[in-house]
Amino acid sequence: MNILGIGGYSHDSSAALVCDGRLVAAVEEERLTRIKHQGGVPRRAVQYCLDAAGITLDDVDHIGCYMRPLLRLARRIPYRLRHAPLHPLYSGGYIAYETIHNALYAYGMHCLRGKKARLHFMEHHPAHAASSFLVSPFEEAALLCTDYVGEFAATWTGRGTGTQIRRIRARNYPHSLGVFYSGMTDYLGFLRASDEYKVMGLASYGEPAYIDDFRKIIRTRPDGWYDVDLSWMQCHVAPGSRCGYFSKKFLRRFGPPRKKGEPIEQRHMDLAASAQRLLEEALLNVANRLHRDTGLNRLCMAGGVALNCSMNGRLLRESPFDQIFVQPAAGDDGIAIGAAFQLHHRLTGRGREFQMRDTRLGPEFSDAQIRQFLDSAKIPYQIHENVEEQAARLIAAGSIVGWFQGRVEFGPRALGARSILADPTRPEMKDLLNKYVKHREDFRPFAPSCLAERASEYFEGCTDSPFMLFVHRVVPSKRADVPAITHVDGTARVQTVSRDVDQKFYRLIEAFERLRGVPMVLNTSFNVMGEPIVCTPADAVRCFYSTGMDALVIGNCVVVKR
Repeated sequence: MNILGIGGYSHDSSAALVCDGRLVAAVEEERLTRIKHQGGVPRRAVQYCLDAAGITLDDVDHIGCYMRPLLRLARRIPYRLRHAPLHPLYSGGYIAYETIHNALYAYGMHCLRGKKARLHFMEHHPAHAASSFLVSPFEEAALLCTDYVGEFAATWTGRGTGTQIRRIRARNYPHSLGVFYSGMTDYLGFLRASDEYKVMGLASYGEPAYIDDFRKIIRTRPDGWYDVDLSWMQCHVAPGSRCGYFSKKFLRRFGPPRKKGEPIEQRHMDLAASAQRLLEEALLNVANRLHRDTGLNRLCMAGGVALNCSMNGRLLRESPFDQIFVQPAAGDDGIAIGAAFQLHHRLTGRGREFQMRDTRLGPEFSDAQIRQFLDSAKIPYQIHENVEEQAARLIAAGSIVGWFQGRVEFGPRALGARSILADPTRPEMKDLLNKYVKHREDFRPFAPSCLAERASEYFEGCTDSPFMLFVHRVVPSKRADVPAITHVDGTARVQTVSRDVDQKFYRLIEAFERLRGVPMVLNTSFNVMGEPIVCTPADAVRCFYSTGMDALVIGNCVVVKR
């Protein structure tokens, strides 16, 4: 049975294909169109998945989509009508937009059906939960999904057993932690719904000086849940994208919002630190209640907020859960996997046979295809039988190296297939990368990719973090050894690399350790700010020559700038 999963539509659209219980392919539309956070019908992503499996759309039996449009309209329009007197123009425009948007979404999904496929519109948060639980190593786990909003829920908890997912409770919009954090992203001068990770990085430079005030906005409850004091907000009745998320009450207390390009002041750093602390406290409270509700010691998380790796690290350290699994594409793109596996288990009755350990599910290019492109572009290169050793030598010598190998990763993290690599032992490397390669803010940190069996020597409590979704404290005695990946607060967002998952990347790190004495390399995504991670050899070469990278290791070819 061939089942196609569709993730996202408003943003981050994607496709995944499950054939007889095996995840064959998954890719975000943005990687193929080169438009960051591309939404709409993921036609190119669907075609790639079909091509990877050697089938056509007519061979697809079922299609699972990331949201139920009628449920979304049934929940959102009555809410907007109730609030229409507060902002009638916006409410009218919102209702018209929702009606047209959902009609186009439903029509676009029907256009993917082929000759025989049956279309299934999946409920948003259970599909989120499935995207994590059904590919996790756990047969039974508590489930926590937190994002901006689904059909109407914003925080959702449940229990997974075998292939079954059961809802426990949910907190609906506008009581949304995702809305608050997106609002803070907008207030601090970044792009809402895409730059939240900048707030997380900036938070480490500040102190939670405003936490007592913020606790009045998001009030945790003794029953483990939370309420949003809407007197501080206005996005629930007015367009946040134009009017701002927060009310005049908020602006009187915390001052005017920062405009894009304005200097970042200590006030902004402290506000970011306070927002991060508040998010962690609220979800730690929810996690504690979920543990009481289920009595389980394993947790699976999904939803856009689950990409906040600082929060994930704190939950791992302080919550009652012993093990936490976060699906690497925790946002709406990852629902493509959840929807497909939900349908597979529901329709076949078969048990779980797949565990996600590797995110390399997208397009790949052979050495012959890579050489053909380099030749056609008249780019000089050398072929190396052992590119891992050559790349390690370049990195150890201080070069910044583009690393392009195998299939594209699924999700927002570069995990050793489309990565930019550098020497973590050089303290100047962080500033060089931010200024000359990534072209981004100087407060942004970089992550280490570390040999899995050595991670605990350098990172407290880190034994397994293959998807770079948890922040761990760097062991104090090791911080001077790896300054380029140690954030200002003494932490790092760690990826652990296992030999049996990615042999080539593992061998590179082994070779680098022999040269520089540390079992890790600095790893950041192969792109520049505002662009998706590279997909094709042409994308890689374009990025390479438009930045300050020194060398490109692409397949078995090595390109070095003169």
